[in-house]
Amino acid sequence: MSTRPRWTRLRALGGIGAGLGHAPRLVIVAACLVVGLMYCTNSDMGGDPRSPRGDGRYRPVLARGDGHLLYLMARSLVFDQDLVFDNDLARFGDPFSQPRTQTGRKGIPHPIGPALVWSPLLAAAHGGAVVANAGGADIQMHGYTIWHHRIVFASSVVFGCLAAILGVWAFRRRVGGTWAPAWAGAAVLLGTSVTYYATYMPSYGHAMDAAGAGLFLAVWAVTFGELRWRRWIGLGGLLGLASLIRSQELGLGIVVVVEVLAIGWVAPAGEAKPWSWRARLIARATTVLVVALIVLIPQFIAWELVYGTWTGLPQGPNFTRPAHPMVAELLFSSRNGWFSTTPIAYAGVLGLVIMAVAGTRLGPRARVVAIGLLAAVAIQVYANSIVHDWWSSASFGQRRLCSMTMPLVVGLAAWMYVLGRAVARWRRVPRVVWHGVAVLMLGWFVAWNLGWVTNFKRGRAPERRAGPICCRGVPGPMAAVAQPIYRAIGNPFALPASAMLWLRHGLHPQRWDHVVGDYPWVPATDYTRASIAGKGASWDLGGNGAGPYVIRGLGPPQSGPGRAIRWTTAPVAEILVPNLLPTPQRLSLWVAPNAPAGGAPVDLVVRWNGDVVARASLTAVPATHAIEWNIEGDVGLNVLRVEASLQPPVGVAGQWTPGAPAGIAIGALRFTGI
Repeated sequence: MSTRPRWTRLRALGGIGAGLGHAPRLVIVAACLVVGLMYCTNSDMGGDPRSPRGDGRYRPVLARGDGHLLYLMARSLVFDQDLVFDNDLARFGDPFSQPRTQTGRKGIPHPIGPALVWSPLLAAAHGGAVVANAGGADIQMHGYTIWHHRIVFASSVVFGCLAAILGVWAFRRRVGGTWAPAWAGAAVLLGTSVTYYATYMPSYGHAMDAAGAGLFLAVWAVTFGELRWRRWIGLGGLLGLASLIRSQELGLGIVVVVEVLAIGWVAPAGEAKPWSWRARLIARATTVLVVALIVLIPQFIAWELVYGTWTGLPQGPNFTRPAHPMVAELLFSSRNGWFSTTPIAYAGVLGLVIMAVAGTRLGPRARVVAIGLLAAVAIQVYANSIVHDWWSSASFGQRRLCSMTMPLVVGLAAWMYVLGRAVARWRRVPRVVWHGVAVLMLGWFVAWNLGWVTNFKRGRAPERRAGPICCRGVPGPMAAVAQPIYRAIGNPFALPASAMLWLRHGLHPQRWDHVVGDYPWVPATDYTRASIAGKGASWDLGGNGAGPYVIRGLGPPQSGPGRAIRWTTAPVAEILVPNLLPTPQRLSLWVAPNAPAGGAPVDLVVRWNGDVVARASLTAVPATHAIEWNIEGDVGLNVLRVEASLQPPVGVAGQWTPGAPAGIAIGALRFTGI
């Protein structure tokens, strides 16, 4: 393996589009112009553009929610030169009532990176305000104005475009092609969650995260195999920068591990000591980690100052649950599932698989680069699937996976490149026809995404609950095409996860959208086992909302004694029970028999995921019973099975519904922490 570098390629970072071609460059420019125009039409102002800010009330300008907190971190650095947020929150609003840390000050549990990046922009904006006021502009000088926000958050447009362009650059350098990466870059920029976070929610750091992660991954992919120390030191610096923006990006270092394994598997010709060769590679990989941790020192200092420790998660010990990843939910749920709500992301990841399989046909080392990018995607999916709120709270799609914008561009470009080479043999078909096909196919999903994005302009929270994903908020012609497909197989981009409901329980795949994403009990993200002991929530199995969860053997909702109930209509009744918490809980199921007074008791068996958890002999109506059992670690969809022999209808006084089925009644299921 030659140690001669090709690092000179990085001198062209300012001219990433060189060699792409005039027309393909125009595609990227047009996509960036769309993003810029969308940002310019973002006139949030919290519905109150006239009231002055800074009187202690939370009145958003362009920053909302977590973005408001991130901006206050930058403001504290620029205006107060500290990380004491008490005065900032008191003056501009504390919408989440931030708790005090062990240092006695209010904490903001976000990375320091966005504040560090925005601080020079905020300082420049404030300097511009001073100049403008000298000319009579009358801009308030506390820093929380539309003037300051517009200038600072315009960076999100730049970062979103940069993330897509980095993917184009990496594919061009590693594989080639002109139109394939251009169309892919435009489609990912306009067809995924990064669109929203570069335009209508620019105060969140996700567009910046996409650029930071994309820069590290692109430089790694383009310089793959180069052995000069400055390359590895540079990669460490870029990895540290990305991790400052979002701490989980430290996991992107997995691509360095993939490279070391790939080029260290077989020592180069003439290398007399292969283990010495591998040791040198490991030393370089270790350098990447060491440099990244050095760059992360500002984050460690910030955690120590604000939280009194840099070794724990500011969000609390149960914010992540490493042993309980919810990967299927994160990828395929109708509640912000990455693949199901942004299908271009699905295509991009599958494209990386294609590139890994057909890598040798796409140029030297393309296969290993694709494998590395797939590993980066996998580590990010895992890291986000173990988070308490894997759906990312009020989020447009999987916002935490905006960091994977660059790999998505590479993967989507691989699809188009391979297909383009295949159809190139059909020389009788004009090239413009194939461009039309590409525009039609990608344009469908771009239009779908933009239709959703525009629903959440002007500060409207992008909250999507679990439910039918088609065809809410979708333009009429598109809905007319999509609706028959959805009725037949559900959301095709929820496959194969949605098919498991049919394979396991005989339920239509469309049910997946209803039953995955909502939970009876969702404690605060900083919960501990002690804080939820004795607390809980009830899930009304007799209500209409539980209907999609019924597998078999339960009738429609009916009125019971002060509660809604369902009668069992067969000796075996089953219902799906979603659970979010891995901590110990006690479940209590309300049941009552439909049996005459003085008659024989009804024998009842309750199973949880196939295991018998309770047995009971139920007495006559109107007596009720609470069947209880404990669970721990049963995260996801569980099966509650109730077995009881049917009795002849009794029609006695006290029967709650005349003509009720001759089974037992079930009501609320309560979850209680223990």
